[in-house]
Amino acid sequence: MYRDLLSRFRELTVVVVGDVCLDRYIFGRPTRLSREAPIAVLEWVREYSLPGAASNPVLNLVSLGARASVVGVTGEDPTATELTDLLRARGVRTDGLVVDPARRTTEKTRILSEGLLVLPQQLARIDRTGSSLLSPEREAELCARIQQLAPQANALLLSDYKGGVANATVIECVREVARERGILATVDSQGDLSRFAGFDCVRCNRHEAEAALGRALTTEDDFRCALPDLQGRVGCGCLVVTRDAGGVSFCSDEEGYQHIPSVHVPVADAVGAGDTFISVLTLVLAAGGTLKTAAHVANGAAGLVVQHVGNACPSPEELLRILEEHE
Repeated sequence: MYRDLLSRFRELTVVVVGDVCLDRYIFGRPTRLSREAPIAVLEWVREYSLPGAASNPVLNLVSLGARASVVGVTGEDPTATELTDLLRARGVRTDGLVVDPARRTTEKTRILSEGLLVLPQQLARIDRTGSSLLSPEREAELCARIQQLAPQANALLLSDYKGGVANATVIECVREVARERGILATVDSQGDLSRFAGFDCVRCNRHEAEAALGRALTTEDDFRCALPDLQGRVGCGCLVVTRDAGGVSFCSDEEGYQHIPSVHVPVADAVGAGDTFISVLTLVLAAGGTLKTAAHVANGAAGLVVQHVGNACPSPEELLRILEEHE
């Protein structure tokens, strides 16, 4: 069953719209205490950069065999060049990126300490961000790129990292283009869920669901009672709430409320798990799978990436293996 489903990913094209950035990771080994402050001195070990934020779902899509394009905004700077080069090297179509010379390309640098027998520990993160406001001209350019790429797409995925791309104009463009083309539209949300009425599937985490409802979700009964209400308020085809170690709960008009337990694996780092989840969920739905199947496969994929430090992308072989192990 799963082998046939995963093989269909190669036939799919997904356009990801959202806030792109470059993630840098700098690793050091503690050698002594500093004389300047009560902190450890780290001896540099290695460093690398990866596409992050909305460009991480794109990498997950191509890692699983699908074709992917990214629509977003960068500055006109070395960070943008590095980000674009990294995406192209992975086979991502980047002609959807709009260059704004007045904007700084977002860059997030993580400083990690590592030892011989312990997992790396993140000590600090330094963010370089641009303005979150888009000019009307940039909004128009983004919408034009979405319209140009949509005819080849099986799905549109909106990835909101609060960087300004997922504003009212762009959200409406994604919704209308998907409706006109008759293709799947999914959302990885941060913040106000009410903006995504009319989308086929919206994912949020437990804290975002609680904020939208104005109350805590603690027990399974809490989720069972609250999600149909929240789905109705949002006005989406299905609502998916990821609950970290609590698994994933979801609700749709066709399948009602359901819950899938988490995959029990050693967790090294939860960074990027949500990106992987929405990427795989989108692929399975676009391939014709049910919401329950999509949530199950996406849950397994997220269980793979949390075993790595930093953003990671599962391969089809890895995903098939973990699905068969937890069937």
